[in-house]
Amino acid sequence: MTDHIVGLDKAESDVILNYLYDVYEKNVDIQLRFKWTPGTSALWDNRITIHNASWDYAGKHPRHGTRVTSLAEVPYFDASAPTRRQALGLLDDEEKKELGI
Repeated sequence: MTDHIVGLDKAESDVILNYLYDVYEKNVDIQLRFKWTPGTSALWDNRITIHNASWDYAGKHPRHGTRVTSLAEVPYFDASAPTRRQALGLLDDEEKKELGI
C-alpha cells in the first residue's frame, strides 16, 4: 500500500492519502458486492482492481477461486476518449456547456 506521496511533507501526504483511502473504501459507486451461489464465477482485472473477501458467506456450498492474469496489450490512457460521466450520460447542463456538447 502507498505510504507517502513523493514531494510532499508527511503531514500533507497523510491527509491526502487518508482521504483517498476513505473514498476508495466507503464509496459505494465504485464497489461491487457479489453474491456467491452454486456454479457462479467472477472475473476482474487485477491491474486496476483491489479485491477483498467479505466474511458473510454461509459456506453451505464449497467455493473455489483461481487467480488468472491476462496477457494483453499494455494499458494506455486516451485523453480524447469520453469521460466515464460522458459515457454513462450523467453530465449536467453546466458540464455539457464546459465541454461544448
